[in-house]
Amino acid sequence: MLTGRLFRNLGYGAIALGFFAAASAVVHRLLPPMIPKGIAAKLKFYSEHKDEFDTVVVGTSRLYYTVSPEIFDATAREDGVPTHTFNFGIDGMHPPENFYVLEQILKTKPRNLKWVLFELGDIQTRWDNILGTERVVYWHDWPRTRLTLKKALNPRGPTNWLIKTTRLWVARRDLVSNLALFGKQFSNVGRAGDFLPSVERERFADAASELGPNGDGYRLGGDAMSAERAASFKERLAREISDAGLKYLDPATERGYREAAGRIRAAGAKPVFVVTPIISQSTSRFRQSPPPAPVLAFNDARKYPEFYEVKVRIDDGHLTRAGAENFTRVLARAFVRQAAQP
Repeated sequence: MLTGRLFRNLGYGAIALGFFAAASAVVHRLLPPMIPKGIAAKLKFYSEHKDEFDTVVVGTSRLYYTVSPEIFDATAREDGVPTHTFNFGIDGMHPPENFYVLEQILKTKPRNLKWVLFELGDIQTRWDNILGTERVVYWHDWPRTRLTLKKALNPRGPTNWLIKTTRLWVARRDLVSNLALFGKQFSNVGRAGDFLPSVERERFADAASELGPNGDGYRLGGDAMSAERAASFKERLAREISDAGLKYLDPATERGYREAAGRIRAAGAKPVFVVTPIISQSTSRFRQSPPPAPVLAFNDARKYPEFYEVKVRIDDGHLTRAGAENFTRVLARAFVRQAAQP
């Protein structure tokens, strides 16, 4: 009798869970996740002006504060490739969030899009708390969550069963946290407040600042690093140069970028991956050949010493305004050379 009651209760629980999952799926389909502040203003502006641009730059703050569309377009035009560019750089937008945002950009169906300059970087499985809860929940759909789980379990590629078992234990917190974020995104937890007028106003409160002084998505960088930080930067850069070598992308990151390149091509545009002048000097490589898109890499202090002078560095990943303007010209010329390739 107790056994029968137990099974009935389990059955009722399963049915309730099934109804909850079905209801969540319906609400989720009818009510997509709210794009949070910091991204919402750029996506709204781009969706309203999408057909004015043929080139979009997508990445972290390393592109947000570094690529001036005005200078990029002028340089490309001088070299024979007219462009009209929008900078869709976002603070802290590392993979796989960037893959989700790319999809939102392409969903606007821009008719004249020809090129997407997409920052190349590793998938993250943990995020800085400064971004806030909304920034780590909204993009945690299953395709992106699956990539984070794959990265957590397999950060360096195929290996034996013993190491795989060890990785499962080491990655347990990342697995749990990412699955919890997926559950929150799927079940629409906390969405009621999204409909308040005050919340909507807050999402776009800093739109003018986020779009930059020219309204093209580019924001100006800060001042050069202090003498103390410059000394530390030089020491660490020397070590990076000494230890530089090939670095193969982990399987999850490679899959994410191959899928992103496919979506860009399906939208009628061409992808170009970009590595900015970060302090890491290792060369990123795709495991499978050929790569899904050409890679324009500038993290080479020997080849591009002008980007590693402390007078143009804010920190390990960002350039001052003067450095950013110079980088934009160099990037535009490299882009033109790539555009000329068959």
